[in-house]
Amino acid sequence: MVKRLLLGVCMLLGIVLHANAKVYLVSVGLADYPGTKNDLRISDNDAKTIAKIFNATKDADVRTLTNEEATRSALLSTMQTSFAEANDNDAVILYFSGHGAPGALACYDGLLTYQHIFKKMKACKANRKIILVDACFSGKMRTTRQQSGSYTNQNVMLFLSSRTTEKSLETDFKNSLFTIFLERGLRGGADVNKDRHITARELYDFVHQGVIKASKNRQHPVMWGKFDNNMTIIKW
Repeated sequence: MVKRLLLGVCMLLGIVLHANAKVYLVSVGLADYPGTKNDLRISDNDAKTIAKIFNATKDADVRTLTNEEATRSALLSTMQTSFAEANDNDAVILYFSGHGAPGALACYDGLLTYQHIFKKMKACKANRKIILVDACFSGKMRTTRQQSGSYTNQNVMLFLSSRTTEKSLETDFKNSLFTIFLERGLRGGADVNKDRHITARELYDFVHQGVIKASKNRQHPVMWGKFDNNMTIIKW
């Protein structure tokens, strides 16, 4: 009885703390790369969609970079400026839609490694640190045991749209498949217990199952890192 009471108090305290917390989101999408060979169709719309979701909440600071705006230096400087404002109870989120590579994201002017991204995240005070990536072969970020271990040991949640060998599917709609279910989940579809707090586990279960079914088992989102499964991603 005492254990249950203490657990209830801890859960309530966590909700109270998160109720006063802010989310600092940097949302990045590239459909138009230099030239035409590497262009995508809807990745810039993906970034705008995720930004719109968080802008609809009361406690979000949202910054969006699309296409030629999304250079390596611009992404890093925007993360630094935005995430520096976060306190302990806040969340910082990097969302990226575009091309991926082993251990890196493809910005407008070249590759940006996860090591550089983690460095920016490590420097901020937020206890909740999240990376969401909608990119082909995004699972390739852990191509070696050494890389996999270094990412897993970071206090960062990584939610990637596909496995190492898989493409992340675009659709005939305004968003890529992973981001379609990410949007639905963040807007409330993943809120299983209806407490208006969508947790990491709730979001993963909803998006993972939805993408696998819609892709007919061709795309499998993956999540890993050092984080609390009950960590709040968004609240309404």
